[in-house]
Formats: sequence, structure tokens, C-alpha cells
Amino acid sequence: CYSIDGSVYASAGKDGTIKIWDGVTNRCVNTIRDAHQGSEVCSVRFTRNTKYLLSGGKDSTGRLWELSTGAEVVSYRGFAQQRARQQMTFSNAEDYVLAADERTLTVVGWDARTGDMNLKMPCHSNIVRWIGSSPTEAAFVTCSDDTRARFWWPTDLPPRQWAHNTRGFYNASSQSLIA
Repeated sequence: CYSIDGSVYASAGKDGTIKIWDGVTNRCVNTIRDAHQGSEVCSVRFTRNTKYLLSGGKDSTGRLWELSTGAEVVSYRGFAQQRARQQMTFSNAEDYVLAADERTLTVVGWDARTGDMNLKMPCHSNIVRWIGSSPTEAAFVTCSDDTRARFWWPTDLPPRQWAHNTRGFYNASSQSLIA
């Protein structure tokens, strides 16, 4: 995963290690060992300002890392990610972290700053393999082993109120990925 300006990129390892690389020299500039307690790191994503890195691991925990110190700042718990290599992502304003729970087949959301879970929304009939957010609006896409890609956006609620009414999400599309 590259930072938005390409100055650095991150790699995630099956051994639980995250490495940060200089985007020009391709040299490792920071290593976070045992980032997910020995579990595989499945996804990494930079914040827009490149000061923080979000990681998701097969220990069923998301973690926000401060890159200048390599310290964990916030953890995101309450979802299962043990079989599939799933993505975690930020909402468009980076005020929420989104992931999929493979046990309950729901999209889970946390306040990015506090780690408080405030969204749990049914979304597919099988494991969600990918989740991505729009860079410009409060919307996201999920892709699942049920052969469907779904586009979601809140119909009448600002992002801070998503947790209070999951019926405010509109599933605009439910397209099969296999003809």
C-alpha cells in the first residue's frame, strides 16, 4: 500500500511484521514486529497525512499505528477475521474504520479516534473479501464470496449517526460477479 503522495509504502507479512519503505530509495525505514501478536497481517492503509497506518490481522483486531514512533495508538476489536484475508479501510473523512466480520457476515465500523464500535450492519450471505470506501463521499463497496459486489451509502444520515440507524443505508447495487 502506497501513501497518497508516494513517499512511502507499507508491506504486510504472514509473520505478523509490517515494514515501511521509502518510496524513492526502496529502503526499509521502519519495522513493526509482531504487529498482530504473531498472526498474519492482512491489510495496511495509510492516513492521508501519512502520519498513521491502519492494519488488520488474523488476530481479529485492527490497529492504528503512529509511524514516527511505531506505537499502537488505537485498537479496533469485536469482529472475526481468521480464515479470509480481508481489508480494513477508513471512511472518506477518516473518522471511521470499516471492516467485515466473517463470523456474522456484517460490516463493522468503529470511531477511528476512540476505537468504539458503532456500526454492525448485515451485508452479504458469505464472507466479505474486500471493502473499500469512496474518497469523496460517505459511501463504500463490499465484495463477497456470495459472488456479489454491493455499493452502500447512508441515505439520510450524517456519518456520525450511522450507528444509530442501519436502515439509513441504501444498498444501491447487488450485482453478481459471476455470469
